[in-house]
Amino acid sequence: MDLDFSEEQDMLRDTMRKLCAEYCDLSVVRAMEESEKGFSREFWDRLFELGIGGIRIEEKFGGVDLGVIDCAIVYEEMGRSLAPSPHFSSAVLSARLLSLSESHLEWLPKIASGEAILVPAWQERDAYADVSRIKTQAIRKGNNLILQGQKILVPYANSADALIVLARMEGRLAAILVPSEKFKNGLRAQENMADETLFSVSFDSLSLPEDESLITQDISAQWDQTMLEGIIVQSALAVGGAMRMLEMATDYAKEREQFGKPIGSFQSIAHYLADTATEVEGVRYLMFQAAWALDNGLPFAQLALMSKLQCTAVYRRSTATGVQIHGGIGFSKEADPQLFYRRAKSQQLLNWDPTYLEERIASEIFG
Repeated sequence: MDLDFSEEQDMLRDTMRKLCAEYCDLSVVRAMEESEKGFSREFWDRLFELGIGGIRIEEKFGGVDLGVIDCAIVYEEMGRSLAPSPHFSSAVLSARLLSLSESHLEWLPKIASGEAILVPAWQERDAYADVSRIKTQAIRKGNNLILQGQKILVPYANSADALIVLARMEGRLAAILVPSEKFKNGLRAQENMADETLFSVSFDSLSLPEDESLITQDISAQWDQTMLEGIIVQSALAVGGAMRMLEMATDYAKEREQFGKPIGSFQSIAHYLADTATEVEGVRYLMFQAAWALDNGLPFAQLALMSKLQCTAVYRRSTATGVQIHGGIGFSKEADPQLFYRRAKSQQLLNWDPTYLEERIASEIFG
């Protein structure tokens, strides 16, 4: 496995880092915590103007169709800057799900250009990660589908042009396309420790034309493939955040003095930083190994599951360490470490939590 970046990949990383620094630094992140929309439209537009937005969408639909390694490079930089954006939900998950299901492909050019935002609505209170336990129902009635149920933790639903709702339909897992005008009245903002833009969405006997709304009646395999690919990208987001937190803690340990010398010269602090650096580098290698396997058509599921489990765990530990090294100010909302600390736990729980990942990994091992 060769993980040396090509010249083009180095350029992609540098371009993304400059983009995040110019349009989505931590001051923007703070502002978006107070914003109803929750993301910078200027950053969003610039992302697609540069062609980065359609990175995982096929060229025939207006994307650039690059590999998962390239997407991971982009998301490392987004993780470093904590860039809030519906890109993962729309241009990574939703676009891939439509592509795999070969349905409603007319949405892909709009997603690739940033013109439209599609968001999956799949999590429920009693089916947090396991879609086999979904209770939302889609019932046929003539030429229509009647949608009944509630989804939680739906990101950027207030900005979505449509939701892809996973529902139980005649005993199988179906995907239903619900346009924004049909679900806006059912939106409720959900508070969360990361101050991310999350909503619950209720469907109270919502009627939809079947020929326009049904993506596919049995989408289990496509959804699983989509998520396995997506958690590699989310792992890169966690790695980027952990790397930035390590840099911040290291810089602070060099500058902050106690007893007449930098605190980084004390063995206890130096060892914490050394352990964190070792862990971050290890999971970064695991994440890129999963991306490399997927790009090269090799078995990648187990690597993807381990990558999400370990990358988010290391992100969580590294931010806790970083906050502690900063001391009292690290817990203050005026300082930056808490921005990473709060998001690390959120990323660990969203899009397949540790318990579910461990069950899947064990199942892969023992059958």
